[in-house]
Amino acid sequence: MMSALLLLALGLLGGYTAHEQTLLGQQSTEKQVAALARTVAISSANLILTDSLDGLEELALRSAELADVRAVRVLGRRGEPLAQVVRAADEAPRVIYDHRLSAEVQAPAEQDAALPALRPHDDWIEAWHPVMAGERVGWVQVVHDTRGLQHERARIWRNTAVVAVMAILLCVCLLWMLLRRPMRGLTRARAFAREMVDAKGRLLPRESGPAEFVELVDSLNEASMVLCQQMILLEHQVAELHAHEAQLADQNEQLGALFRLSQDGLVTFDRAGRVRFVNQAFLRLTGLQEAEVQGCEVTALSALLAQRLQDASAFPGLASVFANESQGEAVQVRLQGDGARTLSLTGQCSAHGGVSRVLFVGDVTRQRQLDDMKSEFLSMAAHELRTPMVSIFGFTELMLKRDMPAEQRQDLLGRIHRHSQSMVSILNELLDLARIEARRGQDFRIEPLVLDDVVAAVVQDFKPAPGRAAPAWQEAAQPSPVRADRHKLQQAVLNILSNAYKYSPQGGEVSVRLLHNTDDEGVSWHGVVIEDHGMGLSAEHVQRLSSGERFFRADKSGNIPGTGLGVSIVKELMELMGGRMVVDSELGVGTRVTLWLRSA
Repeated sequence: MMSALLLLALGLLGGYTAHEQTLLGQQSTEKQVAALARTVAISSANLILTDSLDGLEELALRSAELADVRAVRVLGRRGEPLAQVVRAADEAPRVIYDHRLSAEVQAPAEQDAALPALRPHDDWIEAWHPVMAGERVGWVQVVHDTRGLQHERARIWRNTAVVAVMAILLCVCLLWMLLRRPMRGLTRARAFAREMVDAKGRLLPRESGPAEFVELVDSLNEASMVLCQQMILLEHQVAELHAHEAQLADQNEQLGALFRLSQDGLVTFDRAGRVRFVNQAFLRLTGLQEAEVQGCEVTALSALLAQRLQDASAFPGLASVFANESQGEAVQVRLQGDGARTLSLTGQCSAHGGVSRVLFVGDVTRQRQLDDMKSEFLSMAAHELRTPMVSIFGFTELMLKRDMPAEQRQDLLGRIHRHSQSMVSILNELLDLARIEARRGQDFRIEPLVLDDVVAAVVQDFKPAPGRAAPAWQEAAQPSPVRADRHKLQQAVLNILSNAYKYSPQGGEVSVRLLHNTDDEGVSWHGVVIEDHGMGLSAEHVQRLSSGERFFRADKSGNIPGTGLGVSIVKELMELMGGRMVVDSELGVGTRVTLWLRSA
């Protein structure tokens, strides 16, 4: 503190000295410049009247030899230059014969003609004095450099800084010599106070010295004894707290594991109605981030959920979930995006602890899909089975109640047979799908096969509808060995081939060919490409078909018979044999389905 005060005082003194010296130097310089301008003006009056330009130049050169003079100019009555002498730093004065004056050289106004005029600038002073011979016959300009004043000011500040540093060092040395002994005692006392927690009742020896220091030692010794007693009590209490903490930590760990491993989302709200805890299952199900959920109120969390729903207007909000005092009614919502989840929101109010409400979020997507599939299956079965059954019932009743010629009876029996085949086909697809789901490929007989032979046999045995050409079969250049179940592979190819004809009712060629490809990992694949030029599929329908969605039918008119299970069965069969199905289609152009199997 003393050093800081001394430094401040010396700084103020140096500043005052520099200011005063600069002010005195400025005034002295201004007087010197004014005197020089007046002298040159008096000496140049006769020279101007006699038009002695050489004399004016000689006078200006002598005047410019003075220290810090940078320019001397003599102007005529109308401001025309008569003599101009300039001097750069560390150079001799020189005469300028260019009689054009620069724009910054401006003589004083007429009303100032009788007085010397001083114009101070940053680094120089400009002095003007009229040349009088009964009347004003010209002007004298003297430019004086003032950078010497700045150097003087800097020298004063530098000397002040040196004196301040020396004074501070001297003060520090004197203080160190005076306080060395008391500080040693204070250092020991400070070290004892710092280690008092581990001293366990140890006392600091008393030494002679100032009364304040002796009182400090006695106070520290008393505090050491009291602290030792308190430490013994605290150790006992801490041991008990550790036992309770271990018990609580074990319980919290079990609860935390339950919350983390739970597949259902969980959100708790504090007494202020803000989110207090949210588990990872909730964030995963809703796609929200913990930072944007933590601390939200019920209305704010409702708004965040509404932004991710397909139909936000149908969402009543979380307030309705917590409408009842105990267990609220479940609200189902559907998130946005392809394959979006269906969530069930259930709320419960609480009056225990710091939790006011608890929100439970469950994923009921699978349950919802099963319900939709069940409804769609019942609708499909009712529609697809009702038509042939009504026809069979009607034709049978007609044959029982009426006598008819043998040809007509034969025609009715053919129709009954065809409708019975349709019913058997529907039931067979349902049985195939059920068998695949139950056995998961356990009944498959995987063996080495030549893909060319299997596909060629299916194409040769396939009977297209009347009026349609047989499939165009393009043999491969070399055999395609694979491992698969012969009958399941034939069933998959036959299903896709039947669909190609079924969904190209306007005709067009249906082609079958083989492909060979190698993936990024170097694995060889053989594929069967079945391509038609029929009605084609939209991008959305391609995605649903590629995912193997059951009971999905691109044609909703009912004009094309089917259950919507054929492609699902093909996808299941290919995956159980280690292959895959790829669908490419363009609406109104046609569809290309490729069945890939690994090379054997």
